[in-house]
Amino acid sequence: MTCVQEQEFTPASGLCGRAFQLTAGDAEFSVFFALPEAHASFLSTAPHVILPYAAMLALVHGEDLNCGGMTADSVLLRNMRCALEEVVHAHPGFRVPQIVNVTEAPVAANTSGQTGVFFSGGIDSFFSVLRHRKGGDADGAQWIGPATHAIHIYHTPEPVGIEAFETLAPLASAVDALGLSFIPLQSNYMTADRRLNDHWADLAHGAGLATVLHLLSGGLRQGLIGSTHTWGALVPWGSGPISDPLWSGRRMQVIHDDAAYDRVEKTELISQHPEALANLNVCDTRVDGKGYVNCSVCPKCLRTMLTLDLFGKNERRTAPAFDWSNYRPAKFARVFLRTENDTTFALAIRDRAQTAGRPDIVSACDAALRRGRFLRPIARIEDFVKNSRIGRRYRRRLVEWRRSIYNRLGFATRS
Repeated sequence: MTCVQEQEFTPASGLCGRAFQLTAGDAEFSVFFALPEAHASFLSTAPHVILPYAAMLALVHGEDLNCGGMTADSVLLRNMRCALEEVVHAHPGFRVPQIVNVTEAPVAANTSGQTGVFFSGGIDSFFSVLRHRKGGDADGAQWIGPATHAIHIYHTPEPVGIEAFETLAPLASAVDALGLSFIPLQSNYMTADRRLNDHWADLAHGAGLATVLHLLSGGLRQGLIGSTHTWGALVPWGSGPISDPLWSGRRMQVIHDDAAYDRVEKTELISQHPEALANLNVCDTRVDGKGYVNCSVCPKCLRTMLTLDLFGKNERRTAPAFDWSNYRPAKFARVFLRTENDTTFALAIRDRAQTAGRPDIVSACDAALRRGRFLRPIARIEDFVKNSRIGRRYRRRLVEWRRSIYNRLGFATRS
């Protein structure tokens, strides 16, 4: 049985936070969350804030969840059970965990808090910030916001000092220029458990983001999670317009923003804002002393650069977050579209390029789509190996071999 209980936590000077001890399968580990003391008032003391994360941990391990006798928001518990039902409906290989040893209690609604938006610096998060900031472009979404705080999760396996946040200065400056306050938060929760980490993207990250929002419900009452897919093209994924709102409780409303817009439309809005173009982070790779740096050669970078090219932002002067010196649309033809996600994004770019009269981009997308259809069995084999006992044991070595082979075949990979 998966078990959870609060743990004493003393973060580094200048930080405040909380930690939880969890047991799942044969492993026992701690998960911590730490943020600057300047934002201490946002930190909720409620014990139930960890429950969305703990419930997904139990689900991937095929166990029930023992809450250790904690008292929890009755609305959150009901919604969580519905969220778990939706997850299993999309992923029938799992079962819904029972949530036991918990006391349900009514909780007063949060009516005075503000609105936060997750901000990685990527396309989805910049779109949400631009759209919902005060005076933003939130057509049809006036009931949300305005967004007041941008939350950035600094993933780290161990607690680090507050000075680690200094590398986030460019993102903080971009947020400040757009009229929001920046809340950096460090945590190990994405990688603390290998099995959960293996399913983070396709199954668990929506619940993980909801956990952070509940943790910050001392000062926030709404939180926006940027959408990945659009209506009519939804695929089983860890975050979506159906499941995300179900992680809400009386103290926190979780909002999925916004499956009515595809990635090309989001990039079009971003292309109109120099402060966003200067600070886009799509690689999500931190370099010591530099912060986030885009490699400009991996599939995510090439996909973003190809889309920005559609809107005339194709050089260092107009889109300085990327290295354009070796860019050309034909490079996208070498991308291996491994997943349905990748295929959906490429199709959206192709459609817009067709409308915009860019046959070079259409041709590159067509070539990548053909390659993806031909090589899709390789992706299925990779996923099978990754989830096998051998794959879990030799993960790092297998990833290195895969990258080396892909590079020799001429596929676009992260540098």
